[in-house]
Amino acid sequence: MYMTTLPIADARAQLSKLVDEASSTHERFEITKNGHRAAVLMGADDYDAMRETIDVLSDSALLLAHHEGVQALSEGDVLNSDQLAEAMKNAGRSVDTK
Repeated sequence: MYMTTLPIADARAQLSKLVDEASSTHERFEITKNGHRAAVLMGADDYDAMRETIDVLSDSALLLAHHEGVQALSEGDVLNSDQLAEAMKNAGRSVDTK
């Protein structure tokens, strides 16, 4: 992932542009204060994705379930859409097949 480093004064002067860039291009901006890293500006969607990844990686049961799912896929253990709809129906889940 590409990251531009800029001093806080430049970031302040360009904040609106930087926010637009971070949001639309997923670029991240490392902001320095007195020559030292102080903050990172990133788009909200990227931040949410990062937090979700951290949550998954810190939940051992969820991480294990993910690895088991990947293994099942690699072994061809998959359902087509009709089989999935039936499994969800049998589990008492509402299914919209439109």
